[in-house]
Amino acid sequence: MKEWIVMGDVVKSSDADQVTLQRNFAELIKMVNEAFKEVLASPLTITLGDEFQGIVKSPEDVAFVLVALEEYRWKLEIPILIRYSVTLGQIDTDINPVIAYGMLGSGLMEAREALLEMKKEDDRLVLNGDFPRKRQMSLSLNLLLELQEQWKWKDRDIIKGYFKFKDYKKVAKDLDKDVSLMWRRFRSLDFASYQKRKKLVNLIYGDRS
Repeated sequence: MKEWIVMGDVVKSSDADQVTLQRNFAELIKMVNEAFKEVLASPLTITLGDEFQGIVKSPEDVAFVLVALEEYRWKLEIPILIRYSVTLGQIDTDINPVIAYGMLGSGLMEAREALLEMKKEDDRLVLNGDFPRKRQMSLSLNLLLELQEQWKWKDRDIIKGYFKFKDYKKVAKDLDKDVSLMWRRFRSLDFASYQKRKKLVNLIYGDRS
């Protein structure tokens, strides 16, 4: 049976402190699993210190989970980038609903091979398999990831505040900053564009008619 397989690994993980990386990565994966357990056929499971795999129930869920991984890393203040391999592929064994281990199928191999191949490319997302709107799905999510990649770690408090409040006035109050300054920072970080890109992702991944 064909399933939506999601794999990911941390970009340039060898440059990071390994103990801190594994602790932070585990915290991020745990947070997403808890928030999205209803849409995960098999939970995101760390297979190596800097890689994970899981199975989601639908293309809409692919978008929800990947966007959450990106936004939660700011909420948790974890300075990592993740590349993603998403495959609609064959799994021959039963789906393990507890941990994403012990399953076999060509889809898992395709997802793994694509993830390894991605290390030679600039994009942070690749989609594999035969399904409608594949190019649109890939482009929309890569555009979202591209904007996040432009954000600087020094602005993490503002970005974290944005994801929490969505309102520059509330972020200014929370950070005890000038309101006009925060308005300018919201503009320079282009949060309006982020919202448009996120809506595009949800439209393309959710509209499957």
